[in-house]
Amino acid sequence: MTKQTRHLIFAATLAAALAPAVAHAGFYSGDELYAVCTTDKDDKTFFEKSYECVGYISGAVDAFNTTREANKLKSCIPADVTISQLRKATVDYLGKNPKDRAKSASSQVFAATRKAWPCPAGKPATKKAGRKKR
Repeated sequence: MTKQTRHLIFAATLAAALAPAVAHAGFYSGDELYAVCTTDKDDKTFFEKSYECVGYISGAVDAFNTTREANKLKSCIPADVTISQLRKATVDYLGKNPKDRAKSASSQVFAATRKAWPCPAGKPATKKAGRKKR
């Protein structure tokens, strides 16, 4: 099998794994994300579910950070945080807050990251100083 063929198979597998997340759009719940992220390692769908989990979480965090940048706000998540750390923080949060899992998955990822990496006290991430409008 060539390297290009392996890449195509990987891309197709990843796309198939992420398809349910796209189909649910804004209606993907914390319960659904928690179920995907906690799939047993012996489950035949573990590989696909793992990619769905990290794909959803990293996409949500990228969207949050893009929105913050567009509003001239700084992210409070350190630049050296890994996708694995984002996944762990999200799964831990979802595990400890089962009542909130009925809410949207994206809101739960946001809550998890804010809890794990809060903005420094007394120095909230605010708009950068600029020219005042008159």
